[in-house]
Amino acid sequence: MKKILIVSAFLSAFCTAFSQNTLTPLQQQGNAFYKEGKFAEAAESFNKELVKNPTSLYSINALGNIYYLQNKFQQAYDMADKGIKLSNGAANFLAVKAKAAIKLNKAQEAVTMINNYLLKQQPDFMILFIKGTALAALGDVQPALTAFSESIAANAEYPDVYFERGKAFAAIQRYPQALKDYEKYILLEGDDADVYNYRGMIYYNTGKADEAVADYTKCIQLNPNQKYALTNRGVVFKDQNKTDKALADFNAAIAIDANYSDPYYQMADLYKNSKDFNNALLYINKAITFQPSYAYLHALKSNIYLRLDNDAEALAEAEKTLQLDAKSADGFVMKAVALSNQKKYAEELNTLNEGIKVLPDNYLLYGLRANVHRVRGEQQLADADDETAKKLAAK
Repeated sequence: MKKILIVSAFLSAFCTAFSQNTLTPLQQQGNAFYKEGKFAEAAESFNKELVKNPTSLYSINALGNIYYLQNKFQQAYDMADKGIKLSNGAANFLAVKAKAAIKLNKAQEAVTMINNYLLKQQPDFMILFIKGTALAALGDVQPALTAFSESIAANAEYPDVYFERGKAFAAIQRYPQALKDYEKYILLEGDDADVYNYRGMIYYNTGKADEAVADYTKCIQLNPNQKYALTNRGVVFKDQNKTDKALADFNAAIAIDANYSDPYYQMADLYKNSKDFNNALLYINKAITFQPSYAYLHALKSNIYLRLDNDAEALAEAEKTLQLDAKSADGFVMKAVALSNQKKYAEELNTLNEGIKVLPDNYLLYGLRANVHRVRGEQQLADADDETAKKLAAK
């Protein structure tokens, strides 16, 4: 609820910029619906007003924000674009269009429009925050961190900037800074489900399994439909060999979204580790049905086929993995093992040479190449690769 109130405050501020001496009855009705969280009814009222007055900046602004809150990002983008043209580039319309562009995978467009705006105008904290979010979406983490920090310098009390900066810190494994930002976000925003999921991931990545489970559980208590936290908690249980709890969480995530691939993947991995390879194959096939372009799914399927002694299918899945991700270590490893099982040592050696060229620090590839050299009677080369593999593994 607090999130809606915060957005509502910004909506009110933005609407004030285009205030009329007297709001029309439809605009008053729209505002009332909005305050009650009835976004569909609010949008209907403002749309009716636009039929009467197609250039009402107040109504256009309200609709752009409402569409964004409804996750109708293309409609928000189009409405904000209309407002930009009518208002000669007002900042609030720019903000909505840029936010919607990020959600529509047009983050570079968002950065460009904000940079063009900043050539003429002084930045405010919201514009800087959105710029940081767009840069983070592009993977430009350091510039994103700069924009987030500048936004905080302009307004240290806006919660979302700490959340997004925390995610950026986590992306480059600066976990202590990320934790501090999440703590600040909780202080300003109160209990919010998503932040506990993200903080749980940091705890998991730093080996704090109990803290991770506690945060995922808190997230699920706040939002029982949080499929990501359910899956993440299931992963911790899987690592702890708490199979029943892991399966319960994965199945709960699937019950929320039957098209969500990750719990199927995790169940496939669990069954593979339990040597129940037929069930593992069943679930990895379900995961691939929903995300056929995810390389790591095909890598696991290749691994499962190897366990089933089906080297031809394992090889096909390994090649599919490398088609989707030319730098997949698992792809090279699975392909090499499948070729080795078929005694295709020359092809295996070519695969490993290619893999080492792409991933020169992967000790497994050197270890596998050492085996090939040994089979071919090239003991000196095998010894050299064994030594390299040991040094890399020690790191």
